[in-house]
Amino acid sequence: MTASLKPTLRNCEFYLARMNACQAEARTTSLPNVRDRALRAAAAWQEMYEKARLFEKRQGR
Repeated sequence: MTASLKPTLRNCEFYLARMNACQAEARTTSLPNVRDRALRAAAAWQEMYEKARLFEKRQGR
């Protein structure tokens, strides 16, 4: 069982990096199914990033 990541600055940066990597993959692939998967993953990473940023804002960072 893996531990869930808590929203922290380090995780926030990780989420942003993963989101950008997925968006880059979507831009460079010629396969529609791979593009769709990458865009869905990017949307999920973006949601995690936004939640982490909100957490940081609430913590006064």
